[in-house]
Amino acid sequence: MKSKVMSGILLVLTVCSTAYAQNETKGDIRLFQSFFEDAHITTEPYLDTEFDYSYYDFNRTDLGVYQLALRLGLPINPKTEIHGRMGMVHVDPDNGSETGMADVYIGGRHLIIDQETKVTAGGFITIPTGREKTWENNFDAGVYSALRHPLSEEIVLTGTIGLVYTEKPLQFADDHEAILRLGGGAIYQYSNEVSFIGEAVIESRYDYMLLSGGMDYKFDRKSSIRGALGVGVDDGAPDAQVLLSFFILF
Repeated sequence: MKSKVMSGILLVLTVCSTAYAQNETKGDIRLFQSFFEDAHITTEPYLDTEFDYSYYDFNRTDLGVYQLALRLGLPINPKTEIHGRMGMVHVDPDNGSETGMADVYIGGRHLIIDQETKVTAGGFITIPTGREKTWENNFDAGVYSALRHPLSEEIVLTGTIGLVYTEKPLQFADDHEAILRLGGGAIYQYSNEVSFIGEAVIESRYDYMLLSGGMDYKFDRKSSIRGALGVGVDDGAPDAQVLLSFFILF
């Protein structure tokens, strides 16, 4: 009997400590630009329905890129998760439009530092299932490390650094190169339901820098609706971007 009571107490303490640790680094709030390249390890399977719209103005040529995708994640153990993304992409330039599958993304990450500051290491590949006319059909591979650090009870700082080998065209010319990806941001939990997320992402060789600000609104512990606006401040980034998603835990 005593052993059962002690086991129950230990289980409750473990669950409470895990919830407290996640609350410290706002693990229930996902990033927008670095959704996968993050320091949080999920403890439950999740599904995220994603819609993105990006607007480019290349030499007075308007270009819109629409993406609709599903992102899925699954915990392997308390320190490891695997995840993936699949969807459709529609490219709408002035002189016509193309629609097709997006390349499939498969990745995973592992928690390597589990202190006040959380640090993960991860990697991914993309399977070239898309079409070149929609800027897809690329085999990419990358590794990264990410962190979350609580600055106060309401604010958490985030950061990521990664190296990506990509086949995506550089300024519309074939140039298969390794690029450095840097990201940083902050999560501000305004209330139990509402949180604000600010991010900046830079990619070398693409003259890419995108700033974004968004909000996460929770219906309950399991689900939230999310939206963000992005502004490109370098030539390789979209001039404007809209990011929307519905996130749910199972």
